[in-house]
Amino acid sequence: MAVYCIGDLHGCYEEFMKILDKVHFDGAKDQLWLTGDLLGRGPEPVKTLNAVMGLGSAVRAVLGNHDLNFLAVCAGIREIRPRDNLEVVLNAPNLNEIVEYYCNLPFFIVDEDLHLAMSHAGIYPAWELSLAKKLSKEVSKILRDPVRRPVLLRNMYQDSPVSWHNDLQGMERWRFIINVFTRMRLMSKDLKLDYGHSSTSVEDAAKEGLYPWFQFCSDVKLKKKNATLIFGHWAALGGKCPRHDMKALDTGCVWGGALSYWSPEFSKVEKVKSAQPSRV
Repeated sequence: MAVYCIGDLHGCYEEFMKILDKVHFDGAKDQLWLTGDLLGRGPEPVKTLNAVMGLGSAVRAVLGNHDLNFLAVCAGIREIRPRDNLEVVLNAPNLNEIVEYYCNLPFFIVDEDLHLAMSHAGIYPAWELSLAKKLSKEVSKILRDPVRRPVLLRNMYQDSPVSWHNDLQGMERWRFIINVFTRMRLMSKDLKLDYGHSSTSVEDAAKEGLYPWFQFCSDVKLKKKNATLIFGHWAALGGKCPRHDMKALDTGCVWGGALSYWSPEFSKVEKVKSAQPSRV
């Protein structure tokens, strides 16, 4: 069995298919790990989602911020934005199947046998992998509940709290968990999340006392064995993460960059050039 990890798809179907062809992906024996944001602003979200869902248990994917936005739009909580290219998905004949698929995706995955972990944005530095997995399950349980889901989706759009406390409860607790797994980029040295510098370079952020979340993480370990953490979300990094135990796989395919992929069998991250026009 081979494992292939691919960065944020954003509806970039053509590039996705090129990667599967290049690695000769076999859904009967291989695994595909996807870093979230399967749709959002890209050209072919329905074809992309149908391809992912069609691979069944061969795919292990996590929720990203654009995926949650889609669920909020479906629930009538968020206004649809033309730039997100969601209209075609809302009119898809299998919309209910798509929503059900999304509601059953986790925020965080850990596989001890493969020594891999994955979330869309990363992991809060004060969390052990076991705690992150537990917190992911806690929020996922609410998302799967059709009664509690709208409450969660309606109240997750706030920039607070900014730091983790074990005594956080209710919506504040769940919002922080969601923000870590789907929005996190920069933070201060006292591990307070920053929500206002999404387009700021790492160098400029440092001048304001803000640093990448992964700078404060200890080594990623599973049962005292080294592991690799996969994440996407942060296209501005250009796939550059100085950590030996982390792979940043969002290289802005939807913006005209590239769709990145990696396997534990590879010596480095590989890329397929984007077919999308550059928007930089």
